[in-house]
Amino acid sequence: MSKKTNNKELEEAIKKKLCELDFYEFFKQAWRIVEPSVPLSTNWHHKYLCDILQEEAKRITEQRPKTRDIIVNVPFRSTKSLLLTVLFPVWCWINNPKLRFITASYSADLSLEHATRSRDVILSKWFQDRWGNIFHIKKDQNLKARYENNWLGARRATSVGGTVTGQGGDFLIVDDPVSPQHAASQVERENANEWYRTTFYSRLNQANIGVRIIIMQRIHENDLSGYLLNSSSRLSYRHICIPATSDGYINPPSLSSRYDENGLFWADRFSKKILDDYKQALGSYGYAGQLMQTPTPIDSGMIKPEWFKVDGYRTDDTTAVNFVIDPAYTANQKNDPSALLAYIYKDNKWQIIDCVNVHKEFPDLVKFIPQWCQKNGYSNRSRVYVEPKASGKSIVQTLIRETGLNIREDKPPTKDKVARVQDISATLESGRVSMLKGEWNEEFIDQLTKFPSAKHDDMVDCLVMAVNREIW
Repeated sequence: MSKKTNNKELEEAIKKKLCELDFYEFFKQAWRIVEPSVPLSTNWHHKYLCDILQEEAKRITEQRPKTRDIIVNVPFRSTKSLLLTVLFPVWCWINNPKLRFITASYSADLSLEHATRSRDVILSKWFQDRWGNIFHIKKDQNLKARYENNWLGARRATSVGGTVTGQGGDFLIVDDPVSPQHAASQVERENANEWYRTTFYSRLNQANIGVRIIIMQRIHENDLSGYLLNSSSRLSYRHICIPATSDGYINPPSLSSRYDENGLFWADRFSKKILDDYKQALGSYGYAGQLMQTPTPIDSGMIKPEWFKVDGYRTDDTTAVNFVIDPAYTANQKNDPSALLAYIYKDNKWQIIDCVNVHKEFPDLVKFIPQWCQKNGYSNRSRVYVEPKASGKSIVQTLIRETGLNIREDKPPTKDKVARVQDISATLESGRVSMLKGEWNEEFIDQLTKFPSAKHDDMVDCLVMAVNREIW
């Protein structure tokens, strides 16, 4: 055997061993198998995430207790799915073929594609020549949605909303639970959150050792990441947030030192020119979520905070105070609250006297409304308008029957919420709406400036009702 042949064999043996020891090396070497027509371009976040995943695999193999589950927010086209959902399970089986994985994405087709690509790597000549002796996929357990190896390690692919009854895993991986195309759908977001909480969450084989990993681009304030990070369980998650530029929210903060001198997270793939193109194509909301991982743009909302002056006193004590109410369906904290807004209108200007959000069931709400109106200057010249949705009609009927309030149903809206805000935006921007100083100001402005991506928008509905009442 020639020296040249010996050197080549030694080189291959070293590469093989490096792959086994280091997931990042495996990721780089396996790239040409999964992306043969795309040149490999690596960035610091690949090594960073690979090291975290490798440590989790080692910890589970050694049966060491878990400290936290993991949430990763990173821009699209950052190789997140290929790294975590395609290649990581394959690498894990090289070192521990007994491990079990359940992976999920927003669609069944996407989940199956990820699982199939993993299997293709395993069946490739490159892989079989190196690790084909460690395990093989069982012929009688070899489907796109589920396959097992001869060590009973398993890969199960499902979709968000899909069933996983009777299945368990050491790794539960959720990769983009909601499509960006459905970001505006409250139903899609809440279904994904509820599915994770009630179905997927409990599928760990060992709750104190197995790990849940969510990797996604942010699409809404109340997407799965937001739902978990804003809940009481947030401390149970290790949050890794990598925006496209360094002027976004970075977590852990030490990662900011990895960005280049221009503040770019990955200059080769996300140059300033490319980011500008994405911002124009996606709009400020899509850009803020999918690239900056802050689903509400701080400085580009439909309603801006500087449009609202704060008054230290009521501008007119002789003008009647009117009221608008946007009632909710129930008092459930997961649902939208009821919102009540008091205002005066004079000389083509509005002053908001007070605005509140409350979670109350129907009996408590109809008791609260008269008390709150009286507190905010209700008189016999006042009018109370209720949006005719949810419990609105019943509220009006009950309060007409049981109180002396001048209350009636408002006109039902004929446009969607975004269109209604657009209709009054010129009025708001002209500075003709001010606020009486109060503790409610911060919540009011916060909800307005985050619209339409905010978790709740009932105060926005009330403002639209108040402005439209006077310009009809």
